[in-house]
Amino acid sequence: MTRRSRKAGRRHPFGSDGFEGISNRPMPKQISIVGGGRIGGKARGLLFVLQEMESGRTVPEYQHLIRVPRSTVLATEIFDDFMRGNDLGDVVEAGCRGEIALDEIRTRFLEAEFPQRWKGELLRLLEIHRRPLVVRSSSVMEDDRSYSFAGIYLSTFLPNRGDDAQRIERLTEAVKAVYASTFGPNARAYRKRHQLPWQEEKMAILVQDMVGRPYGPDLFYPLVAGVSFSRNFYPWTPELAPEDGTVRLVVGTGTRAVGREYARVFSVAKPGLRPEGNDVRRIIKNSQETVDVLDFDAGRLTQRNLGELDNPLLVEVCSIAHEDGTLRAPVSRLVGGAPVRLVASFDRLISGNQIMPFTPLLRGLMGYLENLLDLPVDVEFAVDVPPFDEEDEPAQFYLLQVRPLGVRREHRRIQIPNLPPDRILLDCHQVLGNGVRRGIQHIVYVDPERYRHDQGYEIARSVGRINDTLDEQRYILIGPGRWASTNPQLGVPVQYGEIIGATVIVEVSTARSSAELSYGTHFYADMVLSEVLYLPLYEAEEDQMNRTLLESLEVLNRDEFVTHFFVPSGLNVYADGTGHRGMVALGAKPE
Repeated sequence: MTRRSRKAGRRHPFGSDGFEGISNRPMPKQISIVGGGRIGGKARGLLFVLQEMESGRTVPEYQHLIRVPRSTVLATEIFDDFMRGNDLGDVVEAGCRGEIALDEIRTRFLEAEFPQRWKGELLRLLEIHRRPLVVRSSSVMEDDRSYSFAGIYLSTFLPNRGDDAQRIERLTEAVKAVYASTFGPNARAYRKRHQLPWQEEKMAILVQDMVGRPYGPDLFYPLVAGVSFSRNFYPWTPELAPEDGTVRLVVGTGTRAVGREYARVFSVAKPGLRPEGNDVRRIIKNSQETVDVLDFDAGRLTQRNLGELDNPLLVEVCSIAHEDGTLRAPVSRLVGGAPVRLVASFDRLISGNQIMPFTPLLRGLMGYLENLLDLPVDVEFAVDVPPFDEEDEPAQFYLLQVRPLGVRREHRRIQIPNLPPDRILLDCHQVLGNGVRRGIQHIVYVDPERYRHDQGYEIARSVGRINDTLDEQRYILIGPGRWASTNPQLGVPVQYGEIIGATVIVEVSTARSSAELSYGTHFYADMVLSEVLYLPLYEAEEDQMNRTLLESLEVLNRDEFVTHFFVPSGLNVYADGTGHRGMVALGAKPE
């Protein structure tokens, strides 16, 4: 029997109107549901997979090492009561009419009263959840097969310390903040792009025990976290096929893995093949330096430099960068002593079996999930590693989220035209995306040579204002490094809603800001779903940008850092994902 016929008649967990077919099956002991209504896409996907795994009909390899953290779902009935009891529907309507600013909507949500009838349920929830918590969105539109909302809504990390009154106050504040993100600028822009009515959106909440351990008196985090795609639609080498997938690994919380930050990228099929190749200097440059950790004193996620962490287990996932330009595994379990530069290489984890059979486990899990759901999948996970004095305790792989991975049209070979140099604006050779866009009349350009990271947020707001003036008109976005990075030193830190109109994104690699192919990030996932063409430009590697032609174009607006160009005849963009070549050219010869 084929896989597809075996699944005939099965109720799919993604895109359903409720959770019938899930709720009438035994509830796993580590998951509970508070309230009625719907539980949202994130909770529904995780619950469905866990019930299937526990059914015993088929199990993934190494299932004895796979866990799901204790989780409680706050269903949409609570959201409805919160909205109705505070007249927040009227507030959102006023925001849609432009009578109330989006910031004011958020303020109204945060100041609103949490329904008293549900506070007792949250107190009972806190009797069970004694560890640090992650309060995650699980909207009814989230994790759909056609639109994922990946990275659009809020997740909050809580120390979950203090007396009951303090803990319940922090939890309700976090829940209200997630509710507010339902109508924030990024969510509004995302729904507009996908033509989704806000009135049909409702927010459930997934409260999970945070995976990890305390390190020192103040910090809590998992040693390893990451994201894995079962398909890689744009492999970085011909030796990899799309079904080989891609993985991003980081030290600390997975917020660095799904964002546009440095991470270890590899394929479970051939983990030795890196996007950076074998150039040690590029490997070091593209390795994680900053770690997101839960800081008990600050009461939130904060950042630490990798070398600042007092954690002997780092030797299990790091290499040492030596002055002779080599990377070597630590020879001792002790990180202390002479100062060394640690690089989060994950070589021992990926290639060995000292910690756990990580790569075989992940390879088997991704195959199992794709077969179970009959579509490509995107999972988030964390690995809890016991300290050295507890070596009898095995490391555990925690599955945090399972969502459908957006699909793209099958590649067809795009013919790059042979044009004279004076009509070619960009020519590059590492594109992500496949297709042709014609007649684009607008360019939003941040000059890589003038970009200043200390002005990064102001530059991002300037880009956003131009995006808003263009409304739904398409444009080409060009700038240094990584668009939508949270670190201004890596690129312009725009929010999703500030570049929603970009149909082509160009990232120019400079000595200061290096573009990175966005494998495995929320940014990448939305590009796939929205069919945005992505052109990284490496001038040091013979890619070309015709600045003379660029500066000859009509300027509609220019400030110190951002220029809005207008091209009446339009620009044509060609992206050949098979040949990895891209071109932006004038649509017709200017008169």
